[in-house]
Amino acid sequence: MAGCQNALEEEVFSQLGPSNFYQTQADAEALLNSVYAEEQMQGDPSAYYLLMNELSTDIMIDRGGGLENLLKPLEDFTWDGTHSYIENIWDINYRIINRANLVIDRVPAIPIDEGVKTRLVAEAKFLRAQAYYYLNDLYGPVPIIETSEVSLTERPSRPDQPTMNAFIEREYRAAAGVLPLQASEYGRATKGAALAMLAKFYLNNKDWPKTVETTAEVMQLGVYSLFEGASRTDLYSLANEQNPEYIWVRTYEPVANRGLVFLPRAAPPGYQFRFPPKPNFATNYQIYSAFYDSFDPADERRLSMITEYVNVDGDMIPLGTNDIRSFKYPEDPNAIDRWSGNDVPVVRYADILLSRAEALNEINGPNQESIDLINQVREKAGLPALNLADFPGTEALRDHILKERSWEFFNEEMRRQDLIRHGKYISLAQQRGKAAMDYHVKFPLPQDELDKNENLVQNDGYPQSAEQ
Repeated sequence: MAGCQNALEEEVFSQLGPSNFYQTQADAEALLNSVYAEEQMQGDPSAYYLLMNELSTDIMIDRGGGLENLLKPLEDFTWDGTHSYIENIWDINYRIINRANLVIDRVPAIPIDEGVKTRLVAEAKFLRAQAYYYLNDLYGPVPIIETSEVSLTERPSRPDQPTMNAFIEREYRAAAGVLPLQASEYGRATKGAALAMLAKFYLNNKDWPKTVETTAEVMQLGVYSLFEGASRTDLYSLANEQNPEYIWVRTYEPVANRGLVFLPRAAPPGYQFRFPPKPNFATNYQIYSAFYDSFDPADERRLSMITEYVNVDGDMIPLGTNDIRSFKYPEDPNAIDRWSGNDVPVVRYADILLSRAEALNEINGPNQESIDLINQVREKAGLPALNLADFPGTEALRDHILKERSWEFFNEEMRRQDLIRHGKYISLAQQRGKAAMDYHVKFPLPQDELDKNENLVQNDGYPQSAEQ
């Protein structure tokens, strides 16, 4: 370098940048696919959102291996802003937001078919809304960033809750107004996905009239129905993944770092897999016995769990207290090592029916439509119908709906939301002997974000700085 008379000028042929990338439909689709790829990381390979939403509830615990020490604070309500899951899921969602903003900012200028362009931007808006939905659920209001042109010196503050809610609602509505009824490719966002997630957003905010209105919109689309199968457990079979009950799914493939890693953590020690070789991790996802026992013995949904198993030596091994195992996402014969191709539903038609039943009960008290909606789901699980006369008041039906949701949606990332909405998240944790306080309905903002941005204010109950 010291011998050169002029600055080195090298012609680069392989590097992508703003001057040579945002030019074709393939470029635009690749950019959007990067948003989907990041959204996939909400779940596996680390199952961030699932574990944050079920380990702190009455559904599951984790025991064994190095992961137990990491996850124990989530179970015991002793987490703080330095916990890696609290940091990582924040980072994942802001990467989604940044990549979605790139699509929204850059794709309109690419000379491609206007219909394709409009769809790609709408998908990005949906994925951005999803990211803010998750962040708001976990942390409360977070900084809203709507452009990819963000200065490194900017230090955005948190909006108030009404502003946050209005933004998420507007984003879902905007996406729903453009997205197609049928996806151009399985796993892509649709009009139904945007409306269904908006209905869920209203439900968790206890906006009962809008929940009723938006669930009706989903139902009136005429493209969704409850799965028809020999057993309710067949809903999650790999052969049945593209079924009319799945409205929005997180897709996985049996590829390293892009597959589901549920079963190797749920299978008990020495479990005899049908399609070896598969790893059997030291950590174990375990189901509370009380939750398993809460099912009607005739409930087909309970068949997704095992209380005994055959080990590699051919011995039948009974499972003990709080050691039930969930096999809701069954073994993939094409799995590569730990990586399976099971898709995970984020919202499905059963959720729309039960959400509508709950909202109608909150508005009108026990009513025949709510009972009929619940019975549609119960029928698929092989259970007898409920009668309106069984529920003397709103609270009785509310409590039953909460139970029905636990039986229907366990291991689908919902239990924490449901318990918070029903006002039972903290009290049930305290009954289990956990150090739960009222402020634990929200997680703390990551400490490293507070350290980087003096305009961020920590959630109530948590210290603003690590030294406090």
